[in-house]
Amino acid sequence: MERILAGKSLEHALQALIDERAPQGKVSYLLTTLEDDENMRIVAARHESHIHTGASMVKVLIMEYLFHLSREGQLDLADSISLSKTPRVEGAGALQEISSKHSFTYLEYCRLMMVLSDNWATNILIQALGMENINAHAEKLGVSNVTINRMMMDIEAQQERRENTISALDLALLYQHIYNLRDESLYGSEMWNILGRQQYRDVIPFHWGDHVKFYHKTGSWDQVIHDGGILQTLRGDFCIIVLISDVPNDTATELGAAMGKTIKEFIEEALP
Repeated sequence: MERILAGKSLEHALQALIDERAPQGKVSYLLTTLEDDENMRIVAARHESHIHTGASMVKVLIMEYLFHLSREGQLDLADSISLSKTPRVEGAGALQEISSKHSFTYLEYCRLMMVLSDNWATNILIQALGMENINAHAEKLGVSNVTINRMMMDIEAQQERRENTISALDLALLYQHIYNLRDESLYGSEMWNILGRQQYRDVIPFHWGDHVKFYHKTGSWDQVIHDGGILQTLRGDFCIIVLISDVPNDTATELGAAMGKTIKEFIEEALP
């Protein structure tokens, strides 16, 4: 993948932040250009192929596979599934507050999974779509480092070291795929709009202001803080991924926000 030499100064600035705030942590990032049907170019990167615990970032893959099946006529987004089909789980989301007697459509579960990072909605979709099918689709997309190996909040699976995984590079490739679909059909447009309605803005876009649109997904767990998505600017469109592991969550969140501020300032003020 082609690299832009001007990004070296950004890499130095980001490394200084990492050295100051999380020198012992596992930190990956990737900033790329995005253009319709063109190959991404790397502006700045660090450990972009390293594997991290997936946390909620794997939900982007689930969404893409759901819409792929609908686009191929194998699934109707308007069909309903009862909450009672899958055990209730804790964590992020809103469905925990609702009786399991209710039913929602595939599309509604997807929106809850992405916008509010709802774990129960996610597990319903994983069960309905099938882990093996989701992972096989990731292989076809060329993002095999994004994998689903357990349900959300499955502590027993975690203890058995069955973990969902991601890498910054494969996430960027997945976002590029969705980016290229955004104007092609209602399916692509809906995925794009869902990413733009993300409610958690405490990492990459924290210092940008609420008026700045970021099409993204966040993910967090114990000593895991991730964020990644697409920023559209007058200088062009960019994919920004920041993955932070083995760092206390408060520190990692502050680091991710500082990195997001530095990256945006570089795009606006220093990128040729």
